[in-house]
Amino acid sequence: MGEKPSLSCEINDLLHDGRGVGRINGKAFFVEGALPGEDVEFRVTNEKRNFAEARLTKVLSASQYRTEPECRYFSKCGGCSLQHLQHSEQIEFKKQQLLNSAQRVGLEPENTLDSLVGPQWNYRRRARLAVQRARDGQFLVGFHNPGSNRIEPIASCMVLDKSLDALLMALPSILNALGADIKIFEIELVAADNALAVAVEASRSLFDAELTSVVKALNVVAEMTTQLWWKVSKNGRFSRVDDGEDGLYFGVKDDIKLSFEPGQFIQVNDSINRSMIEQMLALVSVENTGVAIDLFCGSGNLSLPLAKQFNQVIGVEGLASLVVAANGNARSNAIDNTQFVVADLNDAASLKKVSKIASSIDLIVLDPPRNGAAAIMPWVAKSGTKQIIYISCHSSTMVRDADFLIRAGYKLKNLGVMDMFPHTAHVESMALFEK
Repeated sequence: MGEKPSLSCEINDLLHDGRGVGRINGKAFFVEGALPGEDVEFRVTNEKRNFAEARLTKVLSASQYRTEPECRYFSKCGGCSLQHLQHSEQIEFKKQQLLNSAQRVGLEPENTLDSLVGPQWNYRRRARLAVQRARDGQFLVGFHNPGSNRIEPIASCMVLDKSLDALLMALPSILNALGADIKIFEIELVAADNALAVAVEASRSLFDAELTSVVKALNVVAEMTTQLWWKVSKNGRFSRVDDGEDGLYFGVKDDIKLSFEPGQFIQVNDSINRSMIEQMLALVSVENTGVAIDLFCGSGNLSLPLAKQFNQVIGVEGLASLVVAANGNARSNAIDNTQFVVADLNDAASLKKVSKIASSIDLIVLDPPRNGAAAIMPWVAKSGTKQIIYISCHSSTMVRDADFLIRAGYKLKNLGVMDMFPHTAHVESMALFEK
């Protein structure tokens, strides 16, 4: 069979993964590397009944916002998908996507918030790296190619924190000192405010000589104290294996620090996380000094700053380990007006315990995962709260969930995007609803 013929069309949208969307006779074509406003030629790589996936072969007329990607791994590494679009235009496009999602269901914000923007490079303080051994026994460290299990080995990453980038370059040679029998499945790199951490998931524990060698090598290349964490079981927690005892922490405000461990969820973009918290606190009514509920609270990223503004904050989280961490963070920051509870946030009935603690609610904050919070939206809508702040990492689920609030008499007061992941197509947003 010969190669499929080239097709051409105009691109008028972007998918959530950064591929351009065009149509021919009503059928959608998802074209890797194409931008809205461009006429392009492409070849189909995967044909389905209602849509087709394709690879760009030629730009017939380029977008005025197309730019040369700065990273040599762009398009091979699955990390960034939008480096070929000017950064300012990425933000504008995300804002438009968010507003279009809202308008499609008749949601019109009274006010559009200024987009929250931070540094476009070296912003990631946490990354998960894929690892495998090549045929010659040497370790390859990098990210998966888009839509593939193949690893693209990388020696440098432009969006990674600079001190983690230095570690990334040295990792393969450090790992090559390990025994031939050991398998490394994944490595997490984290830059806390007080130290770096390298957390490794492997097929066995390290022998003493290997441990000494790895710890010594890490501290030679790293720009600050580096901790080594290890786990052998897929589902277990990482344990610290060097002889240090200090924990890891990062600041969310100048007077609040959060302790955490590798493997626990943290917001990877420090600059935007701080701006997000400032914006959240600014949106809260000044007279709100009553009770705030923080759903999907994690280890207290939003709950603890809210506790400075409210008489009582109740944080709700599905993972017991994160509730333990949140309680510990409240104690270490001398915050005593918080209460954290474990509840299944895929089941509204589990929120009965919250209703028992709080007779009246002044604010509900939600920061759910990509699939949103559909199960508990009826409870939120009936809560009687004055204000609801919904922080979203997937606009279509936020817009779907907002329907419960609109039907319950809430209005969309404010809506805006946050550039949490520059050079990717992820759209993060914050919405304020008021009765």
